[in-house]
Amino acid sequence: MNIIYFFQIVLFLFTSFFCLSCKDSTKLQTKPNEIIGLASVIQLNTEQANIVDLNDYFTVSRSIDSLIFCNKKYTTDSVGCVRLTLPDSMDFITNLAIYYGNEVYGIPVKKPSEQLMSIKFTIQETKEVLVKGEFSNWLAVPMQREDSVFTYQQLVEPSSYQFCFLRDQKEFITNDYPKVSNGIGGFNNQLIIKDARVSNPSLNFKLNSSERIVLNSNDSTAFLLAYYNNILIVENQIIGAGYTLDVPIYTKDDEVNYLRAWVISSTGCSKELLIPFIEGKAVMNPDLLPRDEPYRMSMYNIFVDRFYDGDSTNQPKSLDSVLPQAQYLGGDVVGLTDQLRVGYFDSLGINTLWISPLVKNAEGAWGEWKQPYSKFSSYHGYWPVSFTKLNPNFSTASEFKELVEEAHDSGKNILLDVVANHIHKNHPFYQSNPDYFTSLYLADGTLNTERWDDHRLTTWFDVFLPTMDLEKEPVYEMLSDSIYHWLNTYHIDGFRHDATKHIPEVFWKTLTKKIKTNYIQKGQGNVFQIGETYGSHQLVGSYVNSGQLNAQFDFNVYDAIMKVLCDNSSWVTLVSVVDKSLNSYGDHHLMGNISGNQDKGRSISYFGGDLNRGEDAKVAGWTRTIEIGNEEVAFKKMRLMHLLNTVLPGIPVIYYGDEIGMPGGNDPDCRRMMKFKALSQQEKELKKEVASFLHKRRNSMALIYGNLHWVLVEKDILALERSFGSEKVVVYINKSMESKHVTYNGMSFELEGLGYKILNFEK
Repeated sequence: MNIIYFFQIVLFLFTSFFCLSCKDSTKLQTKPNEIIGLASVIQLNTEQANIVDLNDYFTVSRSIDSLIFCNKKYTTDSVGCVRLTLPDSMDFITNLAIYYGNEVYGIPVKKPSEQLMSIKFTIQETKEVLVKGEFSNWLAVPMQREDSVFTYQQLVEPSSYQFCFLRDQKEFITNDYPKVSNGIGGFNNQLIIKDARVSNPSLNFKLNSSERIVLNSNDSTAFLLAYYNNILIVENQIIGAGYTLDVPIYTKDDEVNYLRAWVISSTGCSKELLIPFIEGKAVMNPDLLPRDEPYRMSMYNIFVDRFYDGDSTNQPKSLDSVLPQAQYLGGDVVGLTDQLRVGYFDSLGINTLWISPLVKNAEGAWGEWKQPYSKFSSYHGYWPVSFTKLNPNFSTASEFKELVEEAHDSGKNILLDVVANHIHKNHPFYQSNPDYFTSLYLADGTLNTERWDDHRLTTWFDVFLPTMDLEKEPVYEMLSDSIYHWLNTYHIDGFRHDATKHIPEVFWKTLTKKIKTNYIQKGQGNVFQIGETYGSHQLVGSYVNSGQLNAQFDFNVYDAIMKVLCDNSSWVTLVSVVDKSLNSYGDHHLMGNISGNQDKGRSISYFGGDLNRGEDAKVAGWTRTIEIGNEEVAFKKMRLMHLLNTVLPGIPVIYYGDEIGMPGGNDPDCRRMMKFKALSQQEKELKKEVASFLHKRRNSMALIYGNLHWVLVEKDILALERSFGSEKVVVYINKSMESKHVTYNGMSFELEGLGYKILNFEK
């Protein structure tokens, strides 16, 4: 290295460090806002170069002067991207320093944790064997052959992976690997990839008499990495037996700011510590948090047409070719407002309403179900013929504005479901611009419908639902403007995005940039975006970052809960999936923990056995009356699902009716009219318990911001801990039908069959 260049680098680093060290952070009077929200952690991979798009973080990336990562200086390219080189030696997590105007921002960067997965299979007289699994988004990939041994290798995150083999287009499993239920009546093989880290230090905190943060760890040699919002305040400081942290004070407004911190040792890295601050003081009382604080959200999924009829004059006429369960049933926005006013959501502990699409939809009957024969109306809202006009069967503009105002006045958020992937063929935009849509046919002449995985960005959902080509700039600019219209006109609090994985990232980045620069940055309010993606953690997580969505629904956790409670899988199944979610999305992710949704058979019907996990729940819903089955078992398992969704990291999401255990098959049978009156005793008790869970969560800092630790993981018994400062919540769950005797910290108690116990402590 040129000696002059070497001393230039040394001088630059020294000057930068000196300037940062001399800054009196306790006297900062303005809140840095160039990175809106907490910067998502950059996860490096094992490749030698990782491209980071800084436009995801900064509204104006061209103002970036330079970057320092692992003592190396970087610059952005012409479009605001930087290619980070993975150093030979790197801490488990470190800082990327970004020099932006007069500020130095910081983004945490995680070291790759991938391990080499190797799957082998031996078979004679076969030319080709394929493998597919969670590591490939269930796409079949070829295995390498050497004589009769077939091998597949891939770098993956430590976790449990299900997979199966294919030969002559037929799936099969082997005895070489453990077999586990696939949740639909069959089995897959399973491979567990363990984390190579030896042990991880802990990181905790307390407030001293002067309300200063004191950090401590079980490893006195661990060093600290800490940020206030997106400003680095401590790096490479040995924490010792305790470390008192002077937190910068921003006094401009009463918005929530965050302290986030990790400690790193030679053997591992702690979980992220996240502490909210308002006006420079740590928040220890959840009641001080604002309405739109996303970590405190508890969400209720409402199918507008099927919830409550508040205006009997706006229902369309029934269609002769449509069976009753697929007709409009009369629910509307006036009905939602009515239930809001009578306190239904307050009594349940809900503060966020996710409502199905309100946009104008196609009239008439469409699609076809042959046994029994039926077409469908557009009661669900997912067949748009306009981008901005309201469906008159649901709402007028004044009625929707009234709902939003009433919700905000009572401390609640409104999320609107929007459809960005497709429109109905009667939409004027399709009729005028057919070139702005993907082809209904593939190159081989076959229909490009329901090709969810192999053609996920182009497939049509049905022959009358054209998919927009959102790779084209005029299309994604127009559509993002139309979605922004709902935000700017009605001042809602965010969106639920349908079919997220079928839409290219350029659209999500365009929409999110507009929301940040035109709405959030101008002080109009926070905006929360949550998506719907079925697939691997990698695929789901690729849409969750500073440049795209805040969260998605965690269907993988839902599936794991169903395997545990329906298929009698060990709690290990759930723990491995939750751990992977934490590793993929962060220790304090905002993913939605669902009790069910509009595309699944009702959970309680599975729990009670009236629905079989191996049958087609949609066919079942059309051809027979689905009830609960064994109600005693079903209601107990339903309450355990609600409990898990409440105490696990993430946002609890209740599909309407699950709070009382409404039964049903799949679409449209899972969309029955909501039941408010003549509840059975079991329905009343379930609703009461669900409400107690949600109220406990909204009043517990440990359940909102606390880190998760597994206390006990056995086949039938699960015990977990959430802790925040001096508060600790411990939950024991017994999924066995038999009572179990357990001991915790010298306390002994009985857990009834399918029972639970919640313990609250002040440490």
